[in-house]
Amino acid sequence: MIVLEVIFLVVFWSWALTAALFLYNTFLPRMPVLVQPQTLQLPAETVRFGTADGYQLEGWKIAAAPERPWILLCHGLGSNRANLLDIAAGLYRARLNLLLFDFRAHGSSAGRMTSFGWREQRDLEGALAFLGQQPDVPAAPYGIFGISMGGAVALLVAARDERLGAVALDSPYTNLQDAFARQLALLYPLLPCVPFLWFLLATYRMRFGVWPRHVSPHTAVAALHPRPLLLIQGGQDARTPPEDTRRLYAAAGDPKDLLMVEGAGHLEAYAVDPHIYLRRLVHFFEASLTKS
Repeated sequence: MIVLEVIFLVVFWSWALTAALFLYNTFLPRMPVLVQPQTLQLPAETVRFGTADGYQLEGWKIAAAPERPWILLCHGLGSNRANLLDIAAGLYRARLNLLLFDFRAHGSSAGRMTSFGWREQRDLEGALAFLGQQPDVPAAPYGIFGISMGGAVALLVAARDERLGAVALDSPYTNLQDAFARQLALLYPLLPCVPFLWFLLATYRMRFGVWPRHVSPHTAVAALHPRPLLLIQGGQDARTPPEDTRRLYAAAGDPKDLLMVEGAGHLEAYAVDPHIYLRRLVHFFEASLTKS
């Protein structure tokens, strides 16, 4: 009996501590929006729009030319829309129209808790609804560019929403369960994956109503066909390894393209070679969204 009590207490407190640590990490430090578009000579209008589940989000609408395509830009976990301004400036110079916005619990948007890509899909859906209501924005299709978590959100939404006619992603995770396992190993290398990963996954299911394995861009990517996909990946990325991106690429239908930047870690591909990065990105959206 004593042995069973000890086992129960060990399991209970291990789960409780894992759950507390995980839930604590869903409340990210909010990075303020420190850089404004005007610093890069971008004529931005600050916009606000709602989500279906009641959050108010903030973003920038940057119009380049009324007859040109519109591109939505989705930032990564723990950052905000300002982190994409350098890339946005390159797209704007190519006369592409842009909408950047902060996900819930990021930047200037409402909310306190992140779900690492599950509920954030409602945010992108709100941005799409906002664009569709703008009198100066032509009807879809739109392009979308997302990095890391923002790339996963972009792919999950695009798989079921044909308004997104061209999808470019930098280092998205392929499956949230695998992403959690890898992050756990990177942050706590001495912590055994079993049973602590199980506890984390169960806590996520109880908090957000879905198992992390079902938050799966890898499963969703086949539904993009025949819309084009561009994947960008750093060759030395420890958080989203190149083999994961190759698996995602293999699961996608045509047309598709892959830019592997050797020497780049997670989200470092642009910094390693900004010229090639922007050239490929602009060409992708031009070829995919511009009528000949």
